[in-house]
Amino acid sequence: MLSDDYLELLNKWKNHENTFKRNVEDKILPFVSNKNCVFLYGPRRSGKSVVAKRILAQMSKNTKTRYINLEDPKLMELLTVDLMDTFADGLKKEDTIVFDEVQLINGWEKWVRRAVDTRQCKVIVTGSSAKLLSSEFASSLGGRGIGFQVLPLSFAEFHRVTKKNFNEYLKLGGYPEVILNPEKKEKLLESYFELSLIKDIVTRYAIRDVASLRNLALYLLTNSSKETSLKQIRNALGLSYDTIRQFIEYLESAFLIFQVLHFSYSLKESLTKPRKIYAQDLGMQQYTTKSFTPDFGRLVENSVAIELRSKGFEVFYWKGKKEVDLVAKSKTEITPINVTFTHNPPEREYASLEEFCNNFKIKNPELIYTGKTNTIQKEKLQIKQNNIEEWLLQK
Repeated sequence: MLSDDYLELLNKWKNHENTFKRNVEDKILPFVSNKNCVFLYGPRRSGKSVVAKRILAQMSKNTKTRYINLEDPKLMELLTVDLMDTFADGLKKEDTIVFDEVQLINGWEKWVRRAVDTRQCKVIVTGSSAKLLSSEFASSLGGRGIGFQVLPLSFAEFHRVTKKNFNEYLKLGGYPEVILNPEKKEKLLESYFELSLIKDIVTRYAIRDVASLRNLALYLLTNSSKETSLKQIRNALGLSYDTIRQFIEYLESAFLIFQVLHFSYSLKESLTKPRKIYAQDLGMQQYTTKSFTPDFGRLVENSVAIELRSKGFEVFYWKGKKEVDLVAKSKTEITPINVTFTHNPPEREYASLEEFCNNFKIKNPELIYTGKTNTIQKEKLQIKQNNIEEWLLQK
C-alpha cells in the first residue's frame, strides 16, 4: 500500500491546469495496452508530460491511473527500480501508470519489460533523449515498445491553439509555454537550452569541455539551413573531428538540432558530402542565433524540413551545378522541393528543380512559397507551387 507521503505526491502531480489537445494523442491511444509499453520521447518542455496526463484522463473511469514525476526533488535520493515497484503496487492489468523522465532510473527498461511480460498493468514512459528512448528502449523490449515523438507544436497546432498566422509562428516557434506566454519567450528558451545542454548531455555523458559544447550548439543553430562540413566547424571552433562528431550526436539526441544528408543513390556519397543542420524549433534557432537580423528564407526552409520529418519522410538536400533545398523520400517516391519566402520566385528556383529532375528522372517537383497554390509548366515539367501556410495546414 502507498504511504501517505506518496499519495500526497500523486495528488500534487495530477493535471490541475487547462491544456489543449495535441495531434499525436489520437495516434497514441490505440496502442495503450498491457501487452506493450508506449514510450513518448522528444525535447524538454515540448509537451510529453501533458500528453501523457491527457492520455490517462481518457482511460476508463473504472480503472486506476497514476502519473509519476521522477524529476520531483522529493524523489532525488530514491531513484531505483524499487521506487517503480512501489508506485505500481496494487495496480491491475487494466490500470495505467506513467513514469515521466524514466531515464533517471538505472535499469528501468528491465522493470518495464517485466511489467509487460507479466501483464502487470498498462505502462507509459517518457524521456528527453532520442537515443535512449528510440533505439535502446525499443531493442531492450524486443519489439514490444511502441514509440511516439512529441515535438514542439507544428504550425497547424500553433494556428489551432493561438489563431495566429505563419509570421508569428516563425517568430515564436512551437514550444507550448512560449506560444502561450510570448512575453516570456527569451527567458523560457534560455532555460530550455541550458537544461538540454546540462541535463541531457553534460550530466549524462560526463562532458568536461562544456564551453566547447555550448559554442558548437550556438554555431550550428546560427547556421541552420546551411551546408556545414566538419572542416568548416573545425576551422571555426578549433575542435577535433572526433569531438565534433560526438558533440553533434549528443546535440541531435537532445533534440536541439537534426542533420540532413546529401541525396544520392550511393550511401557512401551521402555520408561523405557536407550536411545541412536544422534547428528542431524555430524559436530556439532565433534565441541562439548570432545573426543581427532574422533570415526569414532560412526559417521558412527550416519549418518545411521540420514538417516533412514529422510526417514520416526521409529528408535530404541535393547539390549539383545548382542546389535543391530539400528532397523528401517516402519508400520509392522522391520529391525535390525548393522553398522561397517570396510571391515571385526567381528563375534559379525552377532551374535547380529541372536539373535534379533531369538527373534522376523525376517528374513531381514542388516549390513552396508565399504566393497562391497552382501548377505551372516549365519545359517538360509540371511544377506544383504550394502556398506555405496552406501546405503546412494539410493533413
